[in-house]
Amino acid sequence: MSVRGTHIPPHLQLPIAGVTPPPTEKDGQRLFPTGNFRFYRPVYRDKTPPCNNACPTGEQIQKYLDYVKHERFLDGYVTILEDNPMPSITGRVCYHPCETACNRGQHDEPIGIRGVERFLGDYGLNLRQNPIARDLPALNGTTVAIVGSGPAGLACAYHLRRRGYSSVIFEALSKPGGMLRAGIPHWHLPEEILDAEITKLTSLGGIEIRCGIRAGEDISWDELRNYPAAFLALGQDVGRRLPVEGIESRGVVGALEFLREAGLGRPVTVGTDVLVIGGGNTASDAARSAIRLGGGRANIVSLESEDELLIVPEDLEQARDEGVSFAPNTSLVRVLAKDGHVTGAVVCDARLAKDDTGNVTPQLVPGTEREVSCDTIMIAIGQVQQLAWLPDRLSDRGVITADEHGRVEGNVFVGGDVMRGPSMVVDALGDGKRAARDIDRLLTAQALGPEPEPEIMPYEGLNPAYFRHAPRIEAPLTPPAERRRSQKVEVTLAYSHEAAIAESDRCMSCGVCNGCDNCYIVCPDVSVLRDARENGHYSIRTTYCKGCLVCVQECPTGCLEKVPELDFDDPADVVRMETAFAPYDGAHAEQSAFTKQLIEETIAEYDAAHTTPAGNGKSTFTPNGDSGVRP
Repeated sequence: MSVRGTHIPPHLQLPIAGVTPPPTEKDGQRLFPTGNFRFYRPVYRDKTPPCNNACPTGEQIQKYLDYVKHERFLDGYVTILEDNPMPSITGRVCYHPCETACNRGQHDEPIGIRGVERFLGDYGLNLRQNPIARDLPALNGTTVAIVGSGPAGLACAYHLRRRGYSSVIFEALSKPGGMLRAGIPHWHLPEEILDAEITKLTSLGGIEIRCGIRAGEDISWDELRNYPAAFLALGQDVGRRLPVEGIESRGVVGALEFLREAGLGRPVTVGTDVLVIGGGNTASDAARSAIRLGGGRANIVSLESEDELLIVPEDLEQARDEGVSFAPNTSLVRVLAKDGHVTGAVVCDARLAKDDTGNVTPQLVPGTEREVSCDTIMIAIGQVQQLAWLPDRLSDRGVITADEHGRVEGNVFVGGDVMRGPSMVVDALGDGKRAARDIDRLLTAQALGPEPEPEIMPYEGLNPAYFRHAPRIEAPLTPPAERRRSQKVEVTLAYSHEAAIAESDRCMSCGVCNGCDNCYIVCPDVSVLRDARENGHYSIRTTYCKGCLVCVQECPTGCLEKVPELDFDDPADVVRMETAFAPYDGAHAEQSAFTKQLIEETIAEYDAAHTTPAGNGKSTFTPNGDSGVRP
C-alpha cells in the first residue's frame, strides 16, 4: 500500500518512528532506548594496582610510570612528591616491595620501579626550583616537635609543612639525616644526594633542624609534651652486645657504630681479616664496607641458614660478587685475644629454634667447636634505643609502645624503627606520612579512623593478551673489582633516559584506565564516547548499550567490569542503573518517563483543540486517525 500523499496531521508530526520528520540522534536515544534490552552493563571503576598498595608510602606508582612513558618527567616527579619527599634516596636504598607485588612478575618479570623512581628523583634534584614550593599553604602558626631527623622525622616534617604546620626537629648527631647518614654506606647512598634532599626540604620554610640535641638530655619528655603535638622518630642506633667470653677485646666493635663513624666521615680502623656476626642487612653493609676500608676479606657468620638470611637478595648477590664469604648455621662461642687484641674466634655449628614459649633461640651443636682467624670482629645481631628518659609505661625492650594509630599518649605519636623495630627506610617514610596526617586530625578535632580497604587488582583480572612479553631492564652496576676499592663509588647506577621510558612502558596499568581506546574501538553499538584519550574521559551511552560486554572482555587493564542491570534476588543488594526503563528505584519494564510524558501532552493538546461543543466529553484519536468520544 502506497503512502504517497498521505497527510500527517499536525498533532502527529512528532519524532516518533515511522513518522516524518525523523528524530534527531539525541531524541532517538530518548524515544527508542535499545539499551533497555541488556541484563548487564559495563561500569568503569579504578582499582588499586598492587604496586601502589605494597608501597609503605602509598606512592601512585602506576601514575608516574605512565607519565614517564609519555616523557612527562616533571608530572611524574610531582606525583611522587605527593607521598614521598625524597625519591632520590628511596630510588637507591628502597627494598622495593612494590616490585615483589608487581603483577608483571606473573607475566614475565616485574617492572624496575625503583630504577624509574631514582631517575625521577635525580631529575627533580637537578631542577632549579622545587616545583611544589609555590603551591604550599601559608604557615598556620602551629609548630610540632619532632625527635630525630631520619626518614620518619623528615617525612613527618614534610607532610606537616604541606598541611600548613611548621616543625622543629631535634637531632642528636652533628649532621641531619639520622640512620640515612649514620647507617647507610656512601656506596649505597652518596652523601651529596642526602644533603641535596635535606636542603630541598628545609628550603620549603617552616622546617628547622637543630643538631646536637639529644632527647632525655637536652630536651625532656615534659618539654616535648608542651608542644601542640610531638612525633618521636628516634630510630635504633645502639647495637646489641653479644655476651661471650673475650667480647671486650680490642678489635671487637659494633657494626652499627662502625657504619655510623664511617658515615659521619670520622676516621675508622678496620683489619684485613674481618668476622661479622649477624645475618641481616647491617651485617652485609658492614662486611662490604670493611673490604673497602681495610682492603682485606670479610666473612659473615650467622645463626641463620642460607635461606633464612635477612639480607635483601640483590645486596646478597652483590656482596658475594665483592668477595664476602658466608658461614651460615654458625655461632660465635668466644673471642680469642693476645695482649688484649683480637687474634681469632671459636665458632661452632648452630641453628635457630623456638623454645616452649615460641621465642626464637640459638641451639649450639656440641663437639663442633673450631678456631677461625680474624683481626676484627663486628657484632650485627640487632639494635635498640636508649629510652630511660621516657616514663616506664611507654617503652618495652628498646621500642616505644603505641596504639594502632601510632599514638603514644595524648598528643605524642611515634614511628620508624623505635616503634616497629629494625625496618627499612621506606617503612619509616610511610610512618612519618601517617603521623603527619594523624597529627593534623588531632589538632583539628577529627577522628583517627582507619583508612578504607582498597580493592587490589589481581593479575587474573587483566587481559594479558594485549601485553607483549618484554624483558626487564636491569639497572647497570659498577664492576665488583672497581667498587670494592672505594667507599664512595656507587654500586647501582641510574637508568638512562631511554631505559627509564622503556621500563615504564612495560607497566600493565593494573586496574586503571590507560587510554588504550580498546572499548572505544570494539563497541559494536558505538556506545562508548570519549572527548580525550585519557583516563576519566570515556563514557557509556547507556540508552544504546546492549550489554554485550565486549568492552569488558577486551579491556586490558581490568578497569571495566560488568554489573547486573537489575537484580531482584536480594532486595538489599538491588543494583539499579539510570536507564529509560528504570528511571527511579522500583521502576522496571515501564514506559520511558520522557515518552510517557510526551504522549500525555500530545493527547492533552489534541483534546483541548477538539473538545465537543457540549463539553460532555473529550475527543481522542484512534490508531486510524478517526475521532471518537471517550466516556
